[in-house]
Amino acid sequence: MNEPVSSRHLKIAMILVVSVLTIGTTGYIWIEHLSFLDAIYTTIDMMTTIGSVPHPFTHIGKIFTIFVILFGVGSMLYTFGAGMEFMLEGHFSEAVRRHVMDKKINTLKGHYIICGFGRVGSQIAKDISQVQKPFLVIDEDEQNIQECKRLDYLALQGDATSDHILREAGIQQAQCVLVATDNDANNISITLSARHLNQTLFIVARANHNETEAKLKLAGADRVLSPYTISGHRMANLAFQPAVIEFFDSVTKTSNADLAAQEIAVKQNTPFIHKTIARVQHQMPNDVVIVAIKKKNGLIIGPGQENYIEEGDTIIVVGTPEQLTTLAQYRQQTFPG
Repeated sequence: MNEPVSSRHLKIAMILVVSVLTIGTTGYIWIEHLSFLDAIYTTIDMMTTIGSVPHPFTHIGKIFTIFVILFGVGSMLYTFGAGMEFMLEGHFSEAVRRHVMDKKINTLKGHYIICGFGRVGSQIAKDISQVQKPFLVIDEDEQNIQECKRLDYLALQGDATSDHILREAGIQQAQCVLVATDNDANNISITLSARHLNQTLFIVARANHNETEAKLKLAGADRVLSPYTISGHRMANLAFQPAVIEFFDSVTKTSNADLAAQEIAVKQNTPFIHKTIARVQHQMPNDVVIVAIKKKNGLIIGPGQENYIEEGDTIIVVGTPEQLTTLAQYRQQTFPG
């Protein structure tokens, strides 16, 4: 990211002021034999042209003071101008916003990191925002970062292939990384870095070419998706089975008010363990339906009533948003933790 000109000017101004202050203090201690406190006080007095301290007694001290006044006044004026430029260009308020955003990013835990804010990444961000999950966007483009800020998304401007940027995004505490840039080489590099930094991370990567899918999986991606392949399958299925596609769209659409799907992770303290689908289905409130179980060896669609649920399984249920909200409250009250 290129540093703004006003920020560079302000840094130069501060360096000049500190340099004159250091040289002036050292000079008065050496030439006029003043104490450190008297020397720094005299230097500041001369730089600001207040003139409240006694004048130097030696000729060398007087000559030295002339230079302190000239360079000191010049550096102070330059600092004033750089400071005004910094504030007038809005960089001061931007720096404050950046500080606030950095504090929010540092508190993230179990969040999602979206790498790339193009057409795919922006849609991912929109969907995650609708379900109110914590997430962060990484993108190199200044325009995309400004759009994220406009939408009140947490965002970092930088190269997501960099370990430093991923660490800054809280990769060690993240739950999932969604690699969605339009460059396959970058996607492979981001996936490699993310997997190296967090071995337990769930990584979903975008493949823009068929030959990239295998490379992304080797790099450590848990799931690889091709927008073009998905679009092709979707168009074909819409032509042959429009009602089926409409049903699945209804279930997976985050803003849908009629029907939605949800995952329930079966943990050690969950009473679902070692029970059949029939018994667990009976415990589900408000007609929520179990439609699948994700086990270590794969997904079971439409599981039989006698299928057992084990620790580490994931139950997939379908119901209205209101029913699923009631289910979440019921689980929290009945099975805390």
